[in-house]
Formats: sequence, C-alpha cells, structure tokens
Amino acid sequence: MHEISALNEAVKVAERVAKENNVDKIKILTLEVGELTGFLPVFFEKYFSMLVEENPLFSECELVIDNVRGEALCDECHALYNVMKNEGRCPKCGSRSKTILGGQDFKVKNIGF
Repeated sequence: MHEISALNEAVKVAERVAKENNVDKIKILTLEVGELTGFLPVFFEKYFSMLVEENPLFSECELVIDNVRGEALCDECHALYNVMKNEGRCPKCGSRSKTILGGQDFKVKNIGF
C-alpha cells in the first residue's frame, strides 16, 4: 500500500508551500495520478482524511484526483493507444514494443488556498 507514503509526501509538500506563503488553510489539494504508476486513487481518497485529521491546515480541504491515462505510441506501426485498456499490446498490430507518452507520473498539481 505505497499510496499512503506517496500521499504523505504530497501532504508535506502542501504544508511546505502553505508555510512559505503564510497560509493557514488549504482549501483544495489536487493530485495528478497516472494510471501506469500502480497507485489506486481510491486509497488516496480513503486515507486522506485520516492522514490530515489532526492538522488544522487541512480542516476544510478537499482532495481532488486527476487521473491521467497511460498513453503509448507503438514503435512498430506508430498507433497511439491506451496501455492499460490494451494490456500493453498495440491494438492495431499486436506489438508490445512501445514508447510511453504519459500516465507514469504522480504529482501535486494544485494547492488552493
């Protein structure tokens, strides 16, 4: 369950940014989660409130998850496709040789005050 440690790091980033900007409340924390990261967004939603429950900085905070599709370009036929939906195989030619274009990142996208 590596989602908890990743979420904890995101909360620390938000805390640091709030402190640097002399902010006492974070109203929204938006995370960008690529589907190829292996993270399950449902766990971020499940554990966020427990992680920040005693931190007044997050007492009114909404967690927003932006899911990013895992996109790839086939190295053989140059088709663009969703890696997860097609189980890593190009739907046009069947090749597994690909260049990943997106969906591998986890990042704090927005911290709203």
